[in-house]
Amino acid sequence: MRTLTMKNRTESADRRWKTLLFALTAFIALDAPSWAGVDAKKDLTVDQVTQNVEAAQSSVKDVQMDLTMEMKDALSGQEQKSKGQIKIKTPDRVYVHYTQPTEQFLYIAGPLAQMYQPSQKMVYQQKSGKGANAGPVYVGVGKALKQYVGVSRVSIIKNTDSEIGLLFLPLKEDAGFDKMRVYILKKDWWPYQMEVETPSVTTRASFSNFSFNQGLADSLFQFKAPKDAEVVDGEIY
Repeated sequence: MRTLTMKNRTESADRRWKTLLFALTAFIALDAPSWAGVDAKKDLTVDQVTQNVEAAQSSVKDVQMDLTMEMKDALSGQEQKSKGQIKIKTPDRVYVHYTQPTEQFLYIAGPLAQMYQPSQKMVYQQKSGKGANAGPVYVGVGKALKQYVGVSRVSIIKNTDSEIGLLFLPLKEDAGFDKMRVYILKKDWWPYQMEVETPSVTTRASFSNFSFNQGLADSLFQFKAPKDAEVVDGEIY
C-alpha cells in the first residue's frame, strides 16, 4: 500500500468521486426525527421540510435507487454523463455500482470509504479521523439535510402538490459548493434531484426507481481489494 493524495489522480475521476459523495450525503438515514404533520398542499417552512425528510428516512432500514448524473466543466464546457445504482443501509453503509462512463465501485462503511476501479486495478481509500470533531469521510457538510440548512441560507423555490424545491446558498466560502438545489417528492419525502454548482463544475444528479426496505444483505456492502489491485491510502478531498 502506498500513500497518495487525490491530486495524483485524473481530474475527471476526482470530480466524479467528490460529486457522488457530496450527493450521497442527502440520502443517508438521519438521526432523532420528529414528524412535522404538515399537509403537503399547505405552505411549508424550511424547518418543516427538514423534519418531514428526517421522519421519512428514519423509517427506512435500506433503500436502493438508480443514479443518473450530468457534469459540465465550467471552463471547457465539456459534459460527461454517468449512470449507476446506489444501495444504502442504515446507519452508515453505502454501495454504488457505476456502469457509465466506466465501471467503478464505491463502498462506504462507517469511517472507511473505498473506490475500486477495475480497469485501472486500483483501490482508493480513506479513513476518517478520530475524535468528536473529526469530519466524516463524506464530502460536504455531513450526512443530514438539516446540517446543510445549518451552513446555508435556504429558501423554498418550488412548492406544488407533489414536490418541493430548496435553494442552498453557503454562508461561508469554504462550504464546498457555490449553490445547491434539492428537489423532494412529497409522496415519500425523499430527494429525487440535486443540482450542485462549484467554481469548476456544475452537476445534476437524478435519483429514480426507489425501492425501500428490501432487506439488503450485509455482504453487498463488504469489500476486499483484489490481490492484483494496488491500494492507495490517502486524501479523497
